Amino acid sequence: MLERPKLADKAIIAKLQSEFELLAPTLEFLPIGNDARAWSFRVETAAGEYFLKLRRGAPKLASLIVPRHLRSCGVNNVVAPIPAISGRLHARLEDFALMLYPYIQGESEWAMALTAAQWREWGAIMRSIHDAPAPAELVQDVPREVFAVKWLEKIERVEEILSRGAYDGEVADAVGKIWRAKSDVIELARSRYLSLGRRMEKKSPDFVLCHADIHTANIIIDDAGALHIVDWDETLLAPKERDLMFFINDGRSVDTTDAFLAGYGHRSVDLLGLAYYKYDWVIQELGDYGERVFLADGLGRDELALAQREFARLFAADDVIDRAHRAYANLLASESEADAIRG
Repeated sequence: MLERPKLADKAIIAKLQSEFELLAPTLEFLPIGNDARAWSFRVETAAGEYFLKLRRGAPKLASLIVPRHLRSCGVNNVVAPIPAISGRLHARLEDFALMLYPYIQGESEWAMALTAAQWREWGAIMRSIHDAPAPAELVQDVPREVFAVKWLEKIERVEEILSRGAYDGEVADAVGKIWRAKSDVIELARSRYLSLGRRMEKKSPDFVLCHADIHTANIIIDDAGALHIVDWDETLLAPKERDLMFFINDGRSVDTTDAFLAGYGHRSVDLLGLAYYKYDWVIQELGDYGERVFLADGLGRDELALAQREFARLFAADDVIDRAHRAYANLLASESEADAIRG
């Protein structure tokens, strides 16, 4: 979030002292991230620096236990939460969960380009995550992918509000105009999302542990050039294409994709899964920004302005909708070629 949570710093500091035994911590609010329910701080102590994440409501258990599990499997590029003195992976403060992490001094991949060698390394890291075992005691607490259902209810609620004109404000007016102007595009994305989801469900692909939100802001390059994966809030069991869709046909150069796949091991990529997840991301973005503008309460001016900008950008050339359409065209071309070979 771009604006501070409604919590006093002294209350947060007291909780860090009592739950994590941090000595004389100081806080610096970090106006970063695109999660309307989360806030970030840098914590400085005499012993070192930490990253503090506050989340409104209950924490997502999988986001805490999966990175700990992956580190126990030797995937040391994963940034995992630091246990409190109670052994729990979070603490409570009023209606917020507090999660403490090591602080990684560096930049996100959003802000700096990776070298070819780093992209190969990144591919190898993703392969190690997808190959990691998922024991039964872990699986029971990790969500499983359910195809073609996410965010649809939110989109329907937004469209019902738009049809009644039951909204006001500059941002809502601007987003409403775009939504109406792009209604055919939105309906096509929803239709393809549903049809591809039915095909995925029928296909019953193998599931692996996925980060599920591995975009450029969640890849941190430290000052020594090492790669780190942060923000496991959306982790789930899903086909590997749930993660690979962020690296394949996602606006990157062919050389970059080739380097990533060389590190990953050139396993076959399911074009059906890739197309499905490209549209899954479109539907998620439509639902998320629609919820923020038309359904959520208490968002500040900066957050609403960000939602408006990001919503408008979805329809830009080579953004997520454009990429989903290209993935769908690639799928159709591949299936047509396969039919020609068989026939």
